[in-house]
Amino acid sequence: MKKLFDYFITVFIIILLSFTLPRLLPGDPISAIFGEEAIANMSEEMISQVRDRIGLDKPIWVQFFIFLRDIFRGNLGYSYYYRDYIANILKKSFPWTLMLIGVSLPISSILGFFLGLNISYAVGSRYDKVSFITMVAMGSLPEFLVGIILLIVFAINLKILPASFSFSPSRFKAFLLPCLSLICVDLPNSYITTRNLAVSIVKERFIETAKAKLKNQGRIKYIHIGRNIIYPVITRSLLRLSHLLFGVIFIEIIFSYPGIGMVLYNSIIHRDYAFVQICILLISIIVVTINMLTEFLFTRGKV
Repeated sequence: MKKLFDYFITVFIIILLSFTLPRLLPGDPISAIFGEEAIANMSEEMISQVRDRIGLDKPIWVQFFIFLRDIFRGNLGYSYYYRDYIANILKKSFPWTLMLIGVSLPISSILGFFLGLNISYAVGSRYDKVSFITMVAMGSLPEFLVGIILLIVFAINLKILPASFSFSPSRFKAFLLPCLSLICVDLPNSYITTRNLAVSIVKERFIETAKAKLKNQGRIKYIHIGRNIIYPVITRSLLRLSHLLFGVIFIEIIFSYPGIGMVLYNSIIHRDYAFVQICILLISIIVVTINMLTEFLFTRGKV
């Protein structure tokens, strides 16, 4: 019950921050949405009518309670930059983000799992030291830098993949570079987690017994060791999912990928308060919910 109470308190704080943070951006939202030239040709009365229509003429506390009321009513609002309802924008962009994460996370998790298991038998070797240092170095790179490096290598130098996402001529090729970038972002975490967990039990008595009885080293690694670390690895993967929801934003911006990150970026540039606040709220609630469910399942011993 206490955790559920903490969850609702956290959600309320997120709602407050999602409303406040967009309004701390510098610049006038009316000018950012319609452009300086359009504003210059408007009369004061027209500008006042626009501000009234968007709701910016009201006191800040009134705007907040209207925002709160609309959330509980399920009314996400209207984006004046995209000229569409926010619910429709999310329906178009969010599946692209889910597809990108849904493809890259399983690949990086499975690849990191098997690489980490294999290296657990060679701890302290030159191969282990080189691979560990490489993964730590990759893991320390910010998401946008990983994307820029892969963009320079594969799109600019080798010219084998498109630099930005396009629906033609090959949507699949345009999808590869953002997906590869997100895999490279997540792979070090999956590898290091699996390696450390595997190393922690490789000297256990039941593993030594299995080594003495079985000649098949693959069976020992993938059945005896892998089975005993699979649940904490899955738990860490769920926690990394919440991290990837933020990391994917930078990847989408770099490659002009039509997901939630790219739409959010354009909304921030044009001070589209309505969409920015809903987007921050949605992503934050998803992250908090994933973390809460992961903690719940872990304490229950299910994951």
